[in-house]
Amino acid sequence: MKTWKTSIAVAAFLAASLSVSAADTPKPQTVSETQSLTATITAINPATREITFKGPKGNSVTLVASDEVKRFNDLKVGDQVTVKYTESIAVRLAKPGEAAASASADLDKSKGPKPGGTAKAEATVVVTLDSIDAKVPSVTFKSASGEMTTVRVRDPKNLVGYKVGDKVAITVTQSLAIDVAAAAK
Repeated sequence: MKTWKTSIAVAAFLAASLSVSAADTPKPQTVSETQSLTATITAINPATREITFKGPKGNSVTLVASDEVKRFNDLKVGDQVTVKYTESIAVRLAKPGEAAASASADLDKSKGPKPGGTAKAEATVVVTLDSIDAKVPSVTFKSASGEMTTVRVRDPKNLVGYKVGDKVAITVTQSLAIDVAAAAK
C-alpha cells in the first residue's frame, strides 16, 4: 500500500479540507472515496494459478494468484468477483506530544463458501505548518524528517484558524475487500 509520502490524495485532501468552526478553531475533517469493480472469472489455469477475469466493459485481464490465496481450488469459471477499494483521509490538529508517525495493518479472511476477505492499513503522520499563503492560497508543511511539501488550498477561508507552527495530524486509511460469489444459475 502507498505511504503518505507517495499519496497525492493526502496533499489534495489537506489542501481541500483545512476548514474551521464558527469559533475559528480548525475542525477535524474526513473525506473518503470508494471504487468498486465486479468481474467474471472466464478461465482458470490451476497449474500456473492464472485467473482470467472479464470486466463490465468486456475487457479481460489475467492475474496470477499468489500462494496466499489458500482456497484457490474453490474458484470456478463464472464466479463473480467484486473488488472494493476505499481510501479515507482525515486532517486535524495534533494532540500535544502525539507521535510523529504510526501505522497499523489488518487482514481478515472470508469464512464463507468462496475465497475472499479484507485488508486494511492505516498510517498517521504529524506535520508542522511551515508557511501559509492566503494569496495563492497554499500551505507548506514539514514532516518530522524535514521533508517540505507545498499544496494549494481550494478556498482561502479554509486557512482560517490555522497558524504557522501548528502541528497537524494526517491519517490515511486504505482498505481492500474482495468478495467472490458463485455464478448465477
